[in-house]
Amino acid sequence: MRLLLHISAGLIVWAAGFSLLYALHGLGCESGWHQRPFMGGTLFRWIMLSTWVALCLATLAIAHRSLRLPPGFTRKVTVGTAFAALAAMAVTGAPVALTSACL
Repeated sequence: MRLLLHISAGLIVWAAGFSLLYALHGLGCESGWHQRPFMGGTLFRWIMLSTWVALCLATLAIAHRSLRLPPGFTRKVTVGTAFAALAAMAVTGAPVALTSACL
């Protein structure tokens, strides 16, 4: 069971993070965060970006930790899924930084 958790940890963080970003987007648009100025941007943009960066750092930490496992099949699979999760987090969260807040 512990092996399965090691292998899927990055993907679990990615799935939870994607859901969190999606939920925050809806909440922020409905609550008017995109109309509240905050530190040179909007409250919405700051919340979304800081959440995305925190999720990317958490996924990166999992990937880094997986590199310290003993050599073998388990390490290869764990490293592969951790870096796949990191790439997925970067790609699926990129619209937070690149697109307009609410339409």
